[in-house]
Amino acid sequence: MELANESTVTGSLDNRPVLVRFNTCSFSNIHRDIAITAQMSHLKNVLRLVGCCLEFEEPVMVSEYVEAISLFDLLYKKDNGDDQNSKSLCWGNRLRVACEVASAIVFLHTEFTTPIIHRNIKQHNVIVDQKSGIAKILNFTLSISLPPGKLELLDDGALGTLGYTAPEYIHQFIITQKTDVYSFGVLLFQLLTGKTVYDTMGRVNSKNSKETTDFKNLPTSYFVDSNIKEGNVMDIADPTILEEHGIEIQQQLEDYLDLVKKCTADQGDDRPYMIHVARELYQIEKCFGALALGLGNRRNWS
Repeated sequence: MELANESTVTGSLDNRPVLVRFNTCSFSNIHRDIAITAQMSHLKNVLRLVGCCLEFEEPVMVSEYVEAISLFDLLYKKDNGDDQNSKSLCWGNRLRVACEVASAIVFLHTEFTTPIIHRNIKQHNVIVDQKSGIAKILNFTLSISLPPGKLELLDDGALGTLGYTAPEYIHQFIITQKTDVYSFGVLLFQLLTGKTVYDTMGRVNSKNSKETTDFKNLPTSYFVDSNIKEGNVMDIADPTILEEHGIEIQQQLEDYLDLVKKCTADQGDDRPYMIHVARELYQIEKCFGALALGLGNRRNWS
């Protein structure tokens, strides 16, 4: 399994398979990753920490063994003829992944003494267990706690991934809970459209387009805004979704896109908190479940 900024090998501990993870990113803080992961290992949507070793020159994390694939690979390497991956990309599964990732972020924001901001929510930091289908977030190396009694933190500079980073963080170095909301909104948009952000050369690129756009002189919300302006939701939705469900889920896709717009608002104050995002996603998923059941019954009788 390939993880962002990590090399992994399969090992054995007490006669059970484990993942041995070596961090390869020079500016990340593996000690922070260990501390936060240890406190969240009881959650099904976090890659469980089994142990660690801090005595090596480069600390090592030992995690539960899962046969998993990153959300990035699941979405963007689906043209390799793998039928199982194609099934994993159905709209119902995309909604489930979104709900499970949202649940983990809500825990970060609400269940610690002070809110913890992940700061690097993106597809590479979400994996999907190929056996259970459960989505798990990982990589808390850039995570940071807000000061006690404070709603924001002024950082020395912006860290994270361009394209997922909130405007106020890039320009003013302000960190709030809404920083993660913005990043999550971009991830939601990618689940809907099948398009991705490439940040390695400061650019935005679409999977289905040969166009490359210089990102340096564009507003930070360009990726989402420019694609929304392409047309209505049926024009921008991933064809895989439309092939499966067609016009029947248009209203639901529109509700989902409205949530994306809220999450990626330019001003942090205009974005909802993650707990409200999670609730709205849950309602969308619940409505889809009822709709899918109805469509299934209708097809069985046709």
